[in-house]
Amino acid sequence: MLLCILCVSSPPGEFQCSFEDEAVCMFTQDKTDDFDWTRHSAATRDTKYTPNTGPSSDRAGSKQGFYMYIETSRPRLEGEKARLLTPTFNVAPKSPYGTVTAAPTYCFGFYYHMYGKHIGALNAYLRQKGHSGSDSSLWNLVGNQGDRWKQAKVNIHPIASFQLVLEGIRGPGIEGDIAIDDVTIEEGECKDPPPNNLRSLSPPTTPHIWQFLVTLTLVFVDLQR
Repeated sequence: MLLCILCVSSPPGEFQCSFEDEAVCMFTQDKTDDFDWTRHSAATRDTKYTPNTGPSSDRAGSKQGFYMYIETSRPRLEGEKARLLTPTFNVAPKSPYGTVTAAPTYCFGFYYHMYGKHIGALNAYLRQKGHSGSDSSLWNLVGNQGDRWKQAKVNIHPIASFQLVLEGIRGPGIEGDIAIDDVTIEEGECKDPPPNNLRSLSPPTTPHIWQFLVTLTLVFVDLQR
């Protein structure tokens, strides 16, 4: 099992969380969504009413281990959303002056379980300081993926303090529980990405210094005419 070994707002060199601690590694519930994620162990399913949805154990196969999931039984309605936020991380400075000279690369990974005929959607977003109201879509998956845990990985290139957002959306019925476990954020490109499951958010383009010099030269020449 992975443990939360870094739960502070520093550069996420090795953030790992398996939700074993009740503090859930300082993850927080979004206050603007419709309902909350739930910390749980063993099976989410009710053998009488919802026998065919949700995991039966955590990602490592332990019935004593914990994970987070969205409960889609009543009173939940189709389309309702639950968002879980990581702690806020600072971007690691890349210059001796403490400034970020280029967008660094981090690998954001997690395991998901999406089993049931009423599965809605699971989305991942990048939320950056100073970019309110404009979360960047990183990854999304819709529908029943079978009764097993699978891994997702995506490269991110934040340019400011950031959080990752995991959003579960309720599908058309009660057999639509979605779970996540073993969330990681590591410096550098994702290694050994799952097949057909890696999406990368391209780093923001930064004008090179020669572009500024050319612009200044043209302005100067124009003023001399």
